[in-house]
Amino acid sequence: MTDAWRPIAATLADEGRRLAWARIVLGAANRSPVQVSALTARAQREVRALERAGLVTVVDGAVEPADPFTPLLGHRPAASGIDRFVREGRIAVWPKRPGDRAALLAWAIDRALPAGDGASEAAVTERLAAITDDPATLRRDLVDARLLEREADGSAYRRP
Repeated sequence: MTDAWRPIAATLADEGRRLAWARIVLGAANRSPVQVSALTARAQREVRALERAGLVTVVDGAVEPADPFTPLLGHRPAASGIDRFVREGRIAVWPKRPGDRAALLAWAIDRALPAGDGASEAAVTERLAAITDDPATLRRDLVDARLLEREADGSAYRRP
């Protein structure tokens, strides 16, 4: 675990800095940013300490609150598109909606078999195994969706 939280906690442990930070955050919420030039020497020292801890930024003489907490907590923006179903290049969750399922199948075929390419059953299965735990089911789903065509004897596959 990282110790990146320590400077923030140490800075906010000081009551004067905590109150200064609260004034800055409330000023930003009320659209009346604090100007460094309007601060006392002590308040300017507190702002510099808050800035070193990543709690505020000073832009054109105005003090603005920063968000050091989101990176500390490891929050990421909500996934969209097929990223909702893929983790580290592998299918983690199968979508329920037909449109999402079609998008995921299109993503899978693009990774497993380039357009106009063909391969043996073993090669296709091996390529699909790189992106899913169940390559046989994915292969059947791709055939059912007409994104992959199978030879009559099942020995080879190609993209239509």
